[in-house]
Amino acid sequence: MRAAVLALAVLGAAAAQAEPLTRAEAVRRALDANPTVRRSLEDVDAYGGRVKEELAAALPELTLVGNGTRFRDPSLLNSPSFDSFPPELRDSLRPFPANLFDGAVQLRQTLFSFKIGKAVRAARLSTDLADQEVKRARQSVALLAVRAYNEYVVSLEKAAVAQKAVRQKEKHAEMAQNRRTAGVATELDVLRSRVDLENARTVLLRLRGGADIARARLNAVMVRPVDTPIEPADGLAYVPFEVEAEEAVRAAWSERPEAKAIVLSERIYDQLVGVAAAEHMPSLEFFGAYGWSTRETGNFFVGDFSRWSAAVTLTVPVFDGFRTRGKVAQARAERNKVTQDRVALENQIRLEAREAVDRLTVARSVLEAAELNVSQAARALEMTEANYRYGAATTLDVLDAQAALTVAESTRIEGLFEHANARATLRYVMAQDPLDPVAPPATDRTE
Repeated sequence: MRAAVLALAVLGAAAAQAEPLTRAEAVRRALDANPTVRRSLEDVDAYGGRVKEELAAALPELTLVGNGTRFRDPSLLNSPSFDSFPPELRDSLRPFPANLFDGAVQLRQTLFSFKIGKAVRAARLSTDLADQEVKRARQSVALLAVRAYNEYVVSLEKAAVAQKAVRQKEKHAEMAQNRRTAGVATELDVLRSRVDLENARTVLLRLRGGADIARARLNAVMVRPVDTPIEPADGLAYVPFEVEAEEAVRAAWSERPEAKAIVLSERIYDQLVGVAAAEHMPSLEFFGAYGWSTRETGNFFVGDFSRWSAAVTLTVPVFDGFRTRGKVAQARAERNKVTQDRVALENQIRLEAREAVDRLTVARSVLEAAELNVSQAARALEMTEANYRYGAATTLDVLDAQAALTVAESTRIEGLFEHANARATLRYVMAQDPLDPVAPPATDRTE
C-alpha cells in the first residue's frame, strides 16, 4: 500500500510539471519533427534535381577549354625520304622544343531528339509523385499521432476508473471493519474486503505503468525524450460522424495520395517506355568551337591565330544488337507491373474504407450500450451499498456491484477510445485530416 501511495505521489508531481498538450498540437509537433515526413520532403528536392538534369539535355552546353603544351617533334627526321635531302638542308632541319597554347569556347546543342521530351515529362511527373508521397507521409504521421494521443488519454482514463474503484473499496473495507466492531459482520467479510482492496491497488499500479508506456509512445511520435511529462488538454468524447460505405470508397479512391501516386506512376512509365524506344531513333546535334591557337601567349586574340569550327551531326541508329528492343521490353514490363499494383491498391483501399465504416458503426453501438450500462451499474451499486448498511446485502454483493460498475465504466472508456480511433481512421482513409474538426473536451480525472 505504501508503494502504491508513493507511486501515485510521484506521478502526481510529474503531472503537475507537465505542460498541457492538445491533440492538434501533438499532431503539429509530430509533423514538424517526424523523420518520415522530413525524408519525403528530401525526395521532393531530389526529384526537382532530376528535372533539371533532364532539362539540361535540351539546353545548350557551353565549355571553356584551355590547353598549354611544350613539345619537341622529331617526326620529320624519321621520314623515309629524309636521307634524300641535300646535306645542308638536313643539317638545318633539326627539331627544337616549342610551345603551343590553345583556348576556345565550345558549344554543343541537341537540335532534335525523340528522347529528351519524354524524359523531361517523366521527370516532371516524378515531382508530382513526390508531392503525393509527402501528403501520404503527413497523413500517416498525423494518424499515428492521433492514435498515440488517444492511447495515452484512455490509459489515464482507465487509471482514473481504477483509482475510483480503489476509493470505493477503501470505503467498503472501512465499513466492513466498523460492522465487525459492532458485531454485525464476520471476520471473513473484513478479510474479503481487504483482499479485494489490495487487488484493486495492484490493478491501479499496472494501469499506471501502461500510462507511462503510452506517454513514451506519444513522445516518440513527436520525436521527444520518451520521459517528457505530458498533460492531455483534450479528452475522449463522442463526436457524430456518419458516412456511407460507398461514399467512403469513392472519396478514398479520388483523394487518397496513394491512389493519385499510382496513376502518376503509370504515366511516368508510359514516358519511360518512349525514352527506351528513342534509343533507336535518329537524333540531330550541333557542335561549334571558336578560339585561338598560338605559340606565343601575346598572340591570343589576334585574328590571324583564330581557329573555329562548326558541325551538324545526324545520328541514325541502324543495328544495336537488339539492345533497344530489350530496354523497351523491360520498360513495358515495369509499366504492366504498375497496372497490377493499381488494381491491388484499388482493392485494398475499397477494403480499408468498408472496414473503417464498419468499425465506426460497431464502436458507436458498443458506446451506446456502455453508456446505458454505466448508469444502471452505478444505480445497482448505490442500492447494494444501502442494503449492506442495513444488513440486507452481503460483502460479496457489494464487491460484485463494485466490479460491475468498474467493468461498465472501463467498457465505456474503451468504447470512446475505439470510436475516436475509428473516426480518425475513416478520415484518414477518405484522405481527410484525422483530427476532429472540434477537439473533444478534456475529462476531469480525479487522481
